[in-house]
Amino acid sequence: MSAKAHYFRVGVFIMSALAITIVGIVTLSGGRWFKNLESFESYFDESVQGLTVGSPIKIRGVQVGTVDSIMFVGDVYAHQMSEEALARYGRYVIVSMIATNLAPHLTEKEKEERRTSYVTAGLRIRLAQQGITGLVYVEADYMDPKEYPPLDVPWTPRTTYLPSAPSTVTVLGTALHNITRDLEKADIHKVTADVDILVLEATKSIKDANLALLSTQASQVLAESNRITHELSRLVESREVKTIISDSASVIHGMREVVADWSEISKQTKLASERFPETSSRLERSVRHLDMLLAKKAPDIEQIIDSLRLTADNLRELSENAKQYPAQIFLGRPPPRVGSAKR
Repeated sequence: MSAKAHYFRVGVFIMSALAITIVGIVTLSGGRWFKNLESFESYFDESVQGLTVGSPIKIRGVQVGTVDSIMFVGDVYAHQMSEEALARYGRYVIVSMIATNLAPHLTEKEKEERRTSYVTAGLRIRLAQQGITGLVYVEADYMDPKEYPPLDVPWTPRTTYLPSAPSTVTVLGTALHNITRDLEKADIHKVTADVDILVLEATKSIKDANLALLSTQASQVLAESNRITHELSRLVESREVKTIISDSASVIHGMREVVADWSEISKQTKLASERFPETSSRLERSVRHLDMLLAKKAPDIEQIIDSLRLTADNLRELSENAKQYPAQIFLGRPPPRVGSAKR
């Protein structure tokens, strides 16, 4: 009975250890066995110092995967390359990466088309340093595809290939190396000697120049300038110039008054032109009203005119009678005829 219990305890211990081991492996692996992952690889013609297996892969700062392995291209694809290609590309470093599948709903063909469009747009893989710690990670970002064209590899990649671009440190180091090489090619000693010769020639030319003659000519120029300045000062202080200035001031004042008067005239003209339509309209209404009044009172006016004509005739007849019989004005009747009195 004790032997069976002993075997049972041993079995439970083994099963527990196995379960703990499995849980630890899953935990340490980040649970990637249960994730939908994709494999990529890229090639670098530079040092990958600081990059290790497990280093993060980031797209514009967002981590999407980790580095799975770091090897030389010659160790992996030597059987697919010729001797010449091996001598050229064998030193390249191949970095294999595992990233989360960001589009699991797409088919493999659709994924390949999308990756091709991304690469054409300038998606490149490069090494980047994290702060000043020296830790290196893989960064994916978009760059100028013309400046960093994809590497035409003479082998068939095992996984999806993403083109790489040199890191910032490499670009800076290359630029400094080119500057140093150009400085080395330049003959600094010859340039210094040429500068010395130029300085000596300039000094000799200055010494050989007739400094006395130059000084005399400079003095003459200064004297002539002083004379011209004196003449101008005298001319400005003369009575004629002052009179011209005074007359000019008067003329300018008169012109200002003329301009002011002309401005007032322009304002009055503008005001009259603005009121002219209203005045014309009023005059037209008055004429129209007068025509209507004359048309309505035409008979009365004709009767008045006839009455005035009759009155004029009567006055004319009265005037003639007054000339012939003045007493009629006072007596009212003409005197009786002679011989017509009653007997």
